[in-house]
Amino acid sequence: MNALMDKPASTQGKAVVVGSGFGGIAVALRLLSEGWDVELLERHADIGGRARVFHLDGVAFDAGPTVITAPFIFEALFERFGERMEEHVTLLPVEPFYRMDFVDGSYFDYKSGIEDTVAEIERLSPGEGGAYAAFLKATEVMYQRGFVELAEQPFTRVTDMLKVLPDLVRLRADVSLYGFVSRFFSDERLRKAFSVPSLLVGGHPYRTSSLYGLIHALERRGGVWYPKGGTGALVEALAALFQRHGGVIRTGQQVSAISAEGNRVTGVEVVSGEHYEADIVVSNVDPLHVYEHWLPMGRWGRLVNGWRRRMKQSMGLMVVYFTTRRRYPELEHHTIVFGDTFKEILDAIFDKHELLDDLSLYLHRPSATDPQMAPANQDAFYVLAPVPNLNGKQDWETLEPVLTQRVLLTLQQRLMPDLFEQLSATHAITPRYFHDALSSPFGSGFSIAPTLTQSAGLRFHNRSPHFDNLYFVGAGTHPGAGVPGVVSSAGVVERLVKEDSHKRQKRLVPVQGENVI
Repeated sequence: MNALMDKPASTQGKAVVVGSGFGGIAVALRLLSEGWDVELLERHADIGGRARVFHLDGVAFDAGPTVITAPFIFEALFERFGERMEEHVTLLPVEPFYRMDFVDGSYFDYKSGIEDTVAEIERLSPGEGGAYAAFLKATEVMYQRGFVELAEQPFTRVTDMLKVLPDLVRLRADVSLYGFVSRFFSDERLRKAFSVPSLLVGGHPYRTSSLYGLIHALERRGGVWYPKGGTGALVEALAALFQRHGGVIRTGQQVSAISAEGNRVTGVEVVSGEHYEADIVVSNVDPLHVYEHWLPMGRWGRLVNGWRRRMKQSMGLMVVYFTTRRRYPELEHHTIVFGDTFKEILDAIFDKHELLDDLSLYLHRPSATDPQMAPANQDAFYVLAPVPNLNGKQDWETLEPVLTQRVLLTLQQRLMPDLFEQLSATHAITPRYFHDALSSPFGSGFSIAPTLTQSAGLRFHNRSPHFDNLYFVGAGTHPGAGVPGVVSSAGVVERLVKEDSHKRQKRLVPVQGENVI
């Protein structure tokens, strides 16, 4: 892929961005709008990272993210170049946001309207609907502080964390998301329903900080949307925006090293032998992979890497993509299928790295919102199962076909009685895919887990502590995983790059009366 027009003259210097996931594309666009000459390098022949597109049985599948919950962060990227996102991307509302299917045969629809959601709560658990207003108000407070004020705030020094410590104490960030939800609802089904969003960013609901309750307020404010044509259509629109305004995308560029001199990086080397010189480098690849495989780390750096390897990882993911010979109009866009147990499943996955027979699943049926995502009179799905990451030492080559059958059997028993008669084609990915194709250490689905002790400045820093002009975006950095978090990490890097550029310019300004040769 090449630029579609002549590049504008650079006013800042040369930036090389590695990785074309949402974080990489977002930071490339931000830097381009600030006058940097930007090249975006992607390992694969296609772009998108976790949001790339798979094809099966003639159908295009979103490989990763299935919805957009903060469209304003993408609209802002188009506005930087004087364009309107709606002229390039159509967002379709998802209704209901999610259906929660419980093992006792009951269900709960989390809907776009507040009154409708309260009615659903009352239907499921009479008398608890009144608690929703207080719950929503509490999540709004977290959203204001945790997302609006801090999502793009850099955390690179101890003092940065000390400044927000009083707020963390006041908001009781030490309480788990499940514990926070339990303050408002007594029905166990509602507790599961309103704490499960932590799993969508890789966290155990019983360990993830209550601050992640902000996800609920974010969905309420921004809605839940599906891009017409799939999430890949949004990726392509962003890439086209980048190219229209002079950015260059180079696919098939597998990085082998980041070159450095002293405490500054100087460029990126790829396996084909090419070297891309750079004034700054931004990586959308997991920082641990970068530090361990691409950089010349000294003794201190290697010791720090040992600590990084001991950070708590998110769970792994197994995703089964499948097509059917008939439509399933009775199924919603998203259905979360809860197993017999909840905490026990997650404890086994996160703590023991074991896989129990009991499964909880996340079923995505995009044709419920965009009928063109499946052939006429047919259907297309992906179903996601939380599983142990590669710390579990499972033999995924052997386990994958067995677990695929278990996943499909669960769907048949709970939602789709005729599934095996209608099943057309299947394809599955496991933690090995995340490790091998996406350079995710331990095959984790969301990099490090979103615990309180791995939040803000305790995540991987957006600016490297080892190299002054090396920056990171993505799930493992601040503010965290999920599409809004990953895209917001690009804003953090933009602020850091501006600060660093300003500091360097001040050092170059001569003292009054001093000649500079």
